[in-house]
Amino acid sequence: MKKKIIAIALLGAILSIIIYCFTQTSEITIVSIGDGLSLGMTAYGIEGISFNDYLSNDYKTEHKLKRYIHEFANAGKTIKELIYEIKENRSITIKNEEIEIKQAINEADILTVAIGMDELATTKITNQIKEEYLHDLEELLSMISMLNQKKVIIVSLYAWGKNDFLTVEKLNASIRDIALTNGFLFVDINKIMMNQEYFLTTDSYYINYLGHKEIYNEIKKML
Repeated sequence: MKKKIIAIALLGAILSIIIYCFTQTSEITIVSIGDGLSLGMTAYGIEGISFNDYLSNDYKTEHKLKRYIHEFANAGKTIKELIYEIKENRSITIKNEEIEIKQAINEADILTVAIGMDELATTKITNQIKEEYLHDLEELLSMISMLNQKKVIIVSLYAWGKNDFLTVEKLNASIRDIALTNGFLFVDINKIMMNQEYFLTTDSYYINYLGHKEIYNEIKKML
């Protein structure tokens, strides 16, 4: 009789665990850091919907979004500036709450990083520029890896203006290596952005909502 009671209790415990696993809907925090691409900046100098917005709306619709922090992304931000902000632990105020960038990175269940288009798109990428950028990227991702080892997604660069497809493709290969070395995910959007439908004007490298939706789709495949 005693064994029967223990068996029933054990079975009940197992069933409870199974039910919990299937019904548990843990909420996640999404954080985006980077430049105008991360922010969804448009050719007209105003913010539009970004791939990060699509991603956060996805989880929000499913009632799984705890928090979405995108205020650390700024148009025109360079990789050196982002490194400096993390070193100095820049803080911002969101709804009367002060949040430090290290805290935001650490708490992110999904962290997206898109940095480089604002400084490299209109500049001819020489070997010196490439080496300097990759050196800084190694430092940046090393800093991030000490703060977060969850789902960190690095978004690639794409060809525009003075930089042809092959030049950017070679640079992206190095970016991918650095991302993977740190255990991060890498999204290559160079080929995707060859579609002129994603640009509102030939005078700007900023993409429209269709382009951002394609980046979101690529990220969604990984998640």
